[in-house]
Amino acid sequence: MGVRERITASLTDIRTRGQKLVELNVELLKAELKKKAQEYGGAIGMLVAAGLLSLYALGFLLATIAVALALFLPTWLALLVVTLALFLVIAILVLAGRSKLQKLQAAPPPQAPAEAKITIATVKDGAARTAKSVRPTKKAAPELGETPAPPAGESPAPEAPAPSSPEPPAPGVPEVSQPGEKSPETPPTEPRP
Repeated sequence: MGVRERITASLTDIRTRGQKLVELNVELLKAELKKKAQEYGGAIGMLVAAGLLSLYALGFLLATIAVALALFLPTWLALLVVTLALFLVIAILVLAGRSKLQKLQAAPPPQAPAEAKITIATVKDGAARTAKSVRPTKKAAPELGETPAPPAGESPAPEAPAPSSPEPPAPGVPEVSQPGEKSPETPPTEPRP
């Protein structure tokens, strides 16, 4: 068996073992998730049963209050008092919830619209700067030091003077100095002895 065949066999073996390892990891993950789901299912079932039983307990508590009131009042009046007390609690909860919903609907989220406006302004500013910096070229750029020839029948245009001050950089972007210029931000360094 040659070197090439041994390398090919080794690579095939590595790939097969890698695939098997991945498959085993996936099976292990599925088994762990299934076990976790069963544990969570049992816990959730117990909580649902507790919630249901608490509703029954609340009913018995209200019945007990009605019976206790029936010792002093007629039974029908005791039941009516408990019922009216329940409706009073329900009305208070409904009014509080409705008030809170109205406050939430009236107040727009404070930060999101402001961030959206800032983002739009930044994008527009960036697009404008990009449009200014990009100059459309009609022909291939002339070699360094050459001046392009004017089209036939036209006189050469006078050269435009160089801009006196370049556009200031965007906030947070460091200024880049031109070749031969000293950067105003960095002090000149002296050679070390």
